[in-house]
Amino acid sequence: MSATKVLTVITQANGKGLEALYQKTDQFMARHAGIEVQIEQANGNFNVLNKIKSDEPADIIHLSESVFGPYLRQGLILDLMPYLQQDAEIFPEDFYGGALAGPTDDGKLAALSVDIAVPLIYYRKKAFAEAGIEEPHDGWTFEEFREIASRLTKDEQYGLRLGVDIEWFEPFVKRSGGAYFSPDGSTAQGYVDGEATAAALQMIVDWFRVERIVPMPGTTGEGDQAFTERFAMVYDFSWWIPFVTHQRKEEYGVVGLPRSADGQDTTMMYMGGYGISSRCEHPEMAWELLKELSVPKEGYPLSQLPAAKSTAGRLGTANHPFLKVALAELDKASRSAFYVSQKWNANRELVKQDLMSWIAEGAEIRASLRKWAEALG
Repeated sequence: MSATKVLTVITQANGKGLEALYQKTDQFMARHAGIEVQIEQANGNFNVLNKIKSDEPADIIHLSESVFGPYLRQGLILDLMPYLQQDAEIFPEDFYGGALAGPTDDGKLAALSVDIAVPLIYYRKKAFAEAGIEEPHDGWTFEEFREIASRLTKDEQYGLRLGVDIEWFEPFVKRSGGAYFSPDGSTAQGYVDGEATAAALQMIVDWFRVERIVPMPGTTGEGDQAFTERFAMVYDFSWWIPFVTHQRKEEYGVVGLPRSADGQDTTMMYMGGYGISSRCEHPEMAWELLKELSVPKEGYPLSQLPAAKSTAGRLGTANHPFLKVALAELDKASRSAFYVSQKWNANRELVKQDLMSWIAEGAEIRASLRKWAEALG
């Protein structure tokens, strides 16, 4: 019998992510007679946007975090908060804080989250044991971190491996009491050029230039080369947990980032999500498919880190020695600058150039921040 309803999904997934999406939609169709799900691939947000605005728009849209707010404000996707609040199976309070805050803009919900990742500190247990240092703990301070990293920096070993990226620096800024933007994204002035932000960024630059606990950019390898004896600690994201679990499980521990007493107990996050087109003819059925992708009652979601606590409990994720740390960080994660401002995203190249000049050349940080504030408004 032919399907009576068709749901079209446009996705940016590929490889194993695309395979998982096909598996989830096949399971959905097996449970919902009369529904056919069609999947189309798109290469990036530009192609997704073209599809949304075309004569044959998709019903379910794969969104990156940078477009959650803009697409809601432009009316391209539905506000899913009423669906969530009226649903009898899932509840707002069941979501990890960051998993719900990330796709939410001005009280409206753009998507149910997938592809979630948070930053962590992976530490090599042997390096700590040989130096006679206790392993780091949740709630450690910047002062504790700096002392530990300095003691671990010796011979061919660095205390920390840290990539140069303004987004990767943002948790340290927030955890020092600074911010890049106002909470509503309306202005950078008084935030990105504020004293707390400048002091936090100077602290990070000093890790490279003064204390030498982090190697200078371009002097070390990438990817899994980070997990070597060259580094006692590695700043990276939860997407490395499968690698560490399967190949370095006994060698490494994991902990959240340090903070100051004056900072926020928060962090940043990356995520994608699936939302519903405002032109979808069957939004209630589309909502049911979104739940299958993000917070399924059976099987795994399209995310290593589950969006909901009940899902994590059912899958045992909440008891995994590494994943439970990541979930605790996700629960306190808050929206980053790239969620709240398109201007911030448009000026990423300028920002990256300034970061490199601070670290490589010792350029003056506050002058750059004043320039950013003026450009971003």
